[in-house]
Amino acid sequence: MDDPLRQREARAYNRARRRLGLASGVVSLGALAATVALAGRIGGWACVALLGPGLWLAELPFGLAGYRLSRRHGLSRQSPRGWFADRLKGAAVAGVLGGLAAAGLLGLQRLAPDAWPLPAWAAAVALSAVLAVAWPVLLLPLFLKSEPLAEGRLADELWRTARAAGVRVRELRLLHMGDKTSAANAMVAGLGPTLRVYVGDTLAEERGEAADDALARTRVVLAHELGHHRHGDAWRMLGLSAIMAAAGMAGAWAGVEAWAPDGPGHLTTLPAVVLGYALVSTALSPLGAAYSRRRERAADRYAVELTGEGETYARAFERLVEQNLAELDPPRLYHLLTGSHPAPRERIEAARGGQD
Repeated sequence: MDDPLRQREARAYNRARRRLGLASGVVSLGALAATVALAGRIGGWACVALLGPGLWLAELPFGLAGYRLSRRHGLSRQSPRGWFADRLKGAAVAGVLGGLAAAGLLGLQRLAPDAWPLPAWAAAVALSAVLAVAWPVLLLPLFLKSEPLAEGRLADELWRTARAAGVRVRELRLLHMGDKTSAANAMVAGLGPTLRVYVGDTLAEERGEAADDALARTRVVLAHELGHHRHGDAWRMLGLSAIMAAAGMAGAWAGVEAWAPDGPGHLTTLPAVVLGYALVSTALSPLGAAYSRRRERAADRYAVELTGEGETYARAFERLVEQNLAELDPPRLYHLLTGSHPAPRERIEAARGGQD
């Protein structure tokens, strides 16, 4: 049976990924809940060890299974050594940031034991903004190389699209995704002076197509990213994260009140903070996903209006579905709760004028 978009394989691959994600989440939540329950008996430094290396080790087998799954389906091009090196780098970055956040939180709790959630929320929002600014220049290069888009036909066409959008783009960069994956993507990253548009090298690969088709596909995907830039979506999402952080901090406060054995300002408080924050954030995450889908639909419409190439946009998404092993129709409830983008079939039909 003809299956040009590899949907049989995509369904099997994504079903396995969802099962791994669920199992990892259950194990991590169970480990975190156990740490909270035992915090008073095991002491503060044991809590820190369980929250840091302990949770990382608990999640590692699921990450390894996900890597092997991606390798079997031809998505990952990394060697096991390269994959593990990236995991270690990620753990190191998380350890540094988590350590600084924990020290700051405990300091605030000791200074204001009854009012610490408000300054902690303000600090969390500020940290999110700093990370958004720093991401493309300090953090992303640790995991993926990039370079300014070289002069040539592709660069000329993409800069022409940016000018047509009336969007001031500081830099277009080619992201060397092909070193690690066969999947394709593009993105806007950074804020203010660090804002950049990245185009994955795998997106511009011809893969047997005529060069004109590959170029057109890249152009319309860039137009989508310019739509995010034009609409100020980086700032919108930062605002959303501030709202979500406020709710999460309320959950952290409730967790400390209910579960922290020694009260605010002690290392034994940290597991209760993390569990309370995580529970509320997870409960509200479907609202964040719904808003993200709304912004993605707006960027889709912008791309079609800017280029006037709805059919090209639809074909670009069909190629991305095939290349990234995405499901045209992911499970409805799962997608409603977790999907940050509209379902691919919806986006393809909208581009072709099948939806308003």
